[in-house]
Amino acid sequence: MKYREVQEHLRALGVVMSKRGCEIRLNHFGGMEDTALYTQSLEEALTAGIGMASPKLASSWFTIRKNAL
Repeated sequence: MKYREVQEHLRALGVVMSKRGCEIRLNHFGGMEDTALYTQSLEEALTAGIGMASPKLASSWFTIRKNAL
């Protein structure tokens, strides 16, 4: 896959992917810096982005945020 294809696939899952130099940054839409992931591999970016979009991870994040308020 090419960078643009991975970016579009992850965007459909709710994950933003951007690139600066050789570094690829992944995060949720509207995510803060502490939730960002960095990699230099396109394959790792795809795998990590799919993992970030997992319903299990999303539901646990909302539970933690709800309890923190």
